[in-house]
Amino acid sequence: MGWMLRFVIGVALLALGTFVAVRPLFMHGAVLTGARWLDMAFAIAFLLRGVINVRSALRRRGGMSR
Repeated sequence: MGWMLRFVIGVALLALGTFVAVRPLFMHGAVLTGARWLDMAFAIAFLLRGVINVRSALRRRGGMSR
């Protein structure tokens, strides 16, 4: 059951990171935090943490061979 929660949180972090990273492209450079570099830092952090969560959840469940 714990792997499912980790997987859902990982997918949510990936979605949030993608939103923060792509938002300036569609909103004509508008930023969420007040600085573009800070938005990109948050996007990278969310994307990396999301990938780590999803990979560990799949590994825990046995869905990935590595």
